[in-house]
Amino acid sequence: MAASSSTVFKLPELSPSCFDPRVGKVDPLALKASHASIVNIDYPLGFASYYLLREVAEQVGHLSGVYVMGKAATLNAAVGDVMICNSVFDEHSGNTYWLDNCFSAADVQPHLVYGSALDSQRAVTVRGTFLQNRDYLEFYYQGRYTVVEMEAGPFLDACFEASMPGRHPVGENVNMTRLGFDLGIVHYASDTPSTQARTLGARGLRYRGMDSTYATDVAVARWRLGLEGDLFA
Repeated sequence: MAASSSTVFKLPELSPSCFDPRVGKVDPLALKASHASIVNIDYPLGFASYYLLREVAEQVGHLSGVYVMGKAATLNAAVGDVMICNSVFDEHSGNTYWLDNCFSAADVQPHLVYGSALDSQRAVTVRGTFLQNRDYLEFYYQGRYTVVEMEAGPFLDACFEASMPGRHPVGENVNMTRLGFDLGIVHYASDTPSTQARTLGARGLRYRGMDSTYATDVAVARWRLGLEGDLFA
């Protein structure tokens, strides 16, 4: 099992000259004046994402945004596409989370070379990657779920606890539109489980295999930097 790691980036210490040009021109003086930091949680497999985000939320003075980017199986799109959900069913807690995702297809599509961006999707957070069969996936597809992944539900459990005084509920419909901080979830399609041997990994590290991850990173960076004030020169 791959280990998770975290990296802290202080915005005033970043150099705009090193940014991807697609992020846009950032005012270096405005960046220096920022007091924000980015905590990047790398590969928080499954339910570990809940514990890691909960720990971060307990330690920071102010949580201004949570942005989840990860790979997922898709039931209606193609490998390399980007999917943006506004509903997540979590098999761990049994909760259905309804969220006002800060991202839309328009934020990602301009940066995609090969794939397409789809918003208004519904995701299901499963307990593991080898527990699904065709009937299982068909059940969720008939329920209009199109994204199958492993971390969004636990992240949302932690987001609920970061905004409310108690523990996250179980088996409920949960409104996540008024959290007090920014929330965005974006997935890129790594495989299509209803087919065989169609995976993003088969494309290797060529740009066609990395296109959706780069486009999503750019969209997240542009959104967060834009919220930090008048950073774009």
